[in-house]
Amino acid sequence: MSIKLLVLGLLMEKELHPYEIRQTIKGRNWDQTFRVKDGSLYYAVDQLRQDGYIEVSETIPVPGDNRPDKTVYRITESGKAQLHDMLYAQMGQSFYPQHPLFMTLPFVRHLDLERVEDLVLKQLEACQNRIDRIEGVLDEKKTRLPRGSIFMIEGILRFNKTEKDWLEDMLVEARNARLAEMPRMKPESQS
Repeated sequence: MSIKLLVLGLLMEKELHPYEIRQTIKGRNWDQTFRVKDGSLYYAVDQLRQDGYIEVSETIPVPGDNRPDKTVYRITESGKAQLHDMLYAQMGQSFYPQHPLFMTLPFVRHLDLERVEDLVLKQLEACQNRIDRIEGVLDEKKTRLPRGSIFMIEGILRFNKTEKDWLEDMLVEARNARLAEMPRMKPESQS
């Protein structure tokens, strides 16, 4: 997910300072799904401004020595068009899941399965914590969110529940040592 897309989308709703953008992302629990670092956020705002997609709507002096003024931004007409292009492009992308365990599984037979079991349990616990948080957000905010946001949260919840099922299956496989099994290889035929 592009941070620029998030910035433009939020500025479609109202004029905001970058700190308010960050707080809105946190307040909507989007930080649980989209990785947004402060440096990346401010860099994206600077780039969007340079490209003419957003502009300063207000500069508010902040009292105190050496304190920068608070700059509030709004989206421009070209920014609205850019947001539409970015949204359509994002919707057209194909999905390829990248779980951290995917890269390890072809080589798991070389590992200590008790340690693998412990690590899968930690992944499972983290997954369950995400599910609990997402369900809590959905319960708390469902009546106040646009339908698209609810659908996004429900999708994230489904992905996490599927991940949980997969991790539970992997845990069983690690505990019974099947995860490290190798098929019997037939001797290569001699020509």
